[in-house]
Amino acid sequence: MSPEQSEGLKFFLTLDAQSKPFEIIEHTADVGLRIFGRDLKELFVNAAAGLMSFIIDAKSLAGKKIIVIDLHEDNREELLVAWLNELLFQFSTHSFLSKEFTIEKISETHIAARLSGEIINPKKHRVISDIKAATYHELTIKETKDGLMAQVILDT
Repeated sequence: MSPEQSEGLKFFLTLDAQSKPFEIIEHTADVGLRIFGRDLKELFVNAAAGLMSFIIDAKSLAGKKIIVIDLHEDNREELLVAWLNELLFQFSTHSFLSKEFTIEKISETHIAARLSGEIINPKKHRVISDIKAATYHELTIKETKDGLMAQVILDT
């Protein structure tokens, strides 16, 4: 296993004002994310952080529970949508939201990650908005001079 494969990338949802891991984009009747990363690993972590920013104020979350995710898709675009939809599945099915994302392995077609977060408690957490799904509409992942940029539209 290479050092890059074994090295987990962690992201705590406390963003530095100087960094720009993602930005919200307007879309008719839905919302979108434009996501930035130096590599695929960072891009996927930033996409997860962007998604969570629509759902909850992450400062209220603790990393009490760990969930392991392992996904395979045909290409990196499909993998990004599957990744975001898996996070939404964990929330809608198990009321689980992540504060920390540790990507242990990633390629164009596979992601293995650990999610650290907790089960939502309505007395402690305030859900901001309901995101139904990440979509394929206007989905792109492009190379940039600084790494990668992705765009994904989220169905609300």
